[in-house]
Amino acid sequence: MSLWRRFHQRRWFVRWPAKGFVLAATVFFVCFPYPWLFVRHVRRWQDPNSVVEPDAPQLAPWVDEVQAQNKPGTQPPQVLRQVESFVYDHVPYAYDWETWGVADYLPTVAEVFEKGQEDCDGRAVIAASMLRKLGFRADLVTDFAHVWVRTDQGDTMSPGRPPAVVAQERGFKINYRAVTDLIPAAAYGLSPFPLLREAIILCVLWLLLLAPGVGRAVPLASLAGLWIGLEFMRFGGEQWKHPVSWMQWVGTLTILLSVGLLLVRGLRTRAARRPFAAGAAPVSPPAAAS
Repeated sequence: MSLWRRFHQRRWFVRWPAKGFVLAATVFFVCFPYPWLFVRHVRRWQDPNSVVEPDAPQLAPWVDEVQAQNKPGTQPPQVLRQVESFVYDHVPYAYDWETWGVADYLPTVAEVFEKGQEDCDGRAVIAASMLRKLGFRADLVTDFAHVWVRTDQGDTMSPGRPPAVVAQERGFKINYRAVTDLIPAAAYGLSPFPLLREAIILCVLWLLLLAPGVGRAVPLASLAGLWIGLEFMRFGGEQWKHPVSWMQWVGTLTILLSVGLLLVRGLRTRAARRPFAAGAAPVSPPAAAS
């Protein structure tokens, strides 16, 4: 406790960067316990189509099976539906946390076959690869929470909201208007993520916001508010296509108010202690002359 008090005697430009670093490191290692997968994930999203592999040998039997179902004159929309249904049937859905032990990961075709299960991004990689082999122009797109496939004949793999990132021949294009979907995307991401790991981040945030001498009532009220806000976000984001928007906003505002409550309380406590920060005793008023 004495170390914590001495730390809070330092200037703000020392305290807050240090606290920010601790919080960022906590979030990172909670979401990506295997950092090398994060590095690989980021590199792949710099060029999303790099994982679309129409000539991957593992795909050949699947492409042949889909082609065998097509009769002469089959229209492109029907082929899109066939590929979508085929991928859903052959690649069971599983969150990246269950498959890879991390919050998010963009796999290659070989990795999907190795694991035998994937979430929307892995399924989209398989579908885009198969469609390119079948002669379509197919690219990956995402709206921050869901990944699907955009082709020259329409979208497939359960298209989501207006896309935020669209893969191109090299690299990607960002739709900055989609930034308004960040809160719904965050709520949707919180829903399936392990609650214990979310609680770790929440508790670390709460501890970092505590300042010596703030008492008990305000910190406890703030902790309760953070937890309630998290639960509202989780429940409000369970369904990406049918979110409960009011719950998401209530959760967001509750978290922000809880953080602000601790910050204001800490600033007031620090301001009240400032005259005695150097350890000087309060000066008594001069005695009245007799």
